[in-house]
Amino acid sequence: MIPTDGKKRHREEYPAEIIADGMRVPLQNESRFTRRYHSVERNTTYEHSRFADGSASMTAAELERDWDTWPKNLQIEFCQQLRYLFHQSDYLEMLHFVMQRGELNHWASIAMIVADELPQKEAFDFLVQALQKAEIGRCSNFTQGIAATKHPLAETVLRKHLGLICAHPALWDDSKFLNWVAADATNCINRLIELGAPPADFAEQAQKLSQHICSRNRDHWQRRLPKHYPEITLQK
Repeated sequence: MIPTDGKKRHREEYPAEIIADGMRVPLQNESRFTRRYHSVERNTTYEHSRFADGSASMTAAELERDWDTWPKNLQIEFCQQLRYLFHQSDYLEMLHFVMQRGELNHWASIAMIVADELPQKEAFDFLVQALQKAEIGRCSNFTQGIAATKHPLAETVLRKHLGLICAHPALWDDSKFLNWVAADATNCINRLIELGAPPADFAEQAQKLSQHICSRNRDHWQRRLPKHYPEITLQK
């Protein structure tokens, strides 16, 4: 259930600070649709939708009127917080507006909302089209959404997509941060297994990904796949 009274949840100090994981966490900054709180001790940032606490609002009419005047970062921020307007009668109208007028970055932000809120075929068809337009290395939100639809063809689509990832020339490159192509591969394998595909079907790829040259990709693998491949020993 979405909270409507931040002070009831976080004591009288809200919005200046929140209680998170048993600690007081101060407000770091806020924008039109989001408040961000940062714990120095845990080096963790918590985001709170301003739609959830009622300090921001939006209607379909306002969205249609103002969308083109917003900078790209504000459009994406709105998409990220859209799910907190689920209780409004025009919620799906706003979702469809973003689907029709948005671009790939917007669609990535609403992929799980599409999967959760729309009829299976409509959601699946939209997310498959988005996946086909997306650059490999920027597909994880779409593969997650496609898996979440549980569509009969979801596994087929994700197996084909995994084949494209595994053929990508940048798959095994090192990176100072994260090799996003390899991260896509790890995420896609995880989604396929969640759909019911046998882990053995991807054991060879999983083994190689677990030993990726990029340490952050090895960490990413550790957070996603070890329960499916207990036999794989990770590289230190």
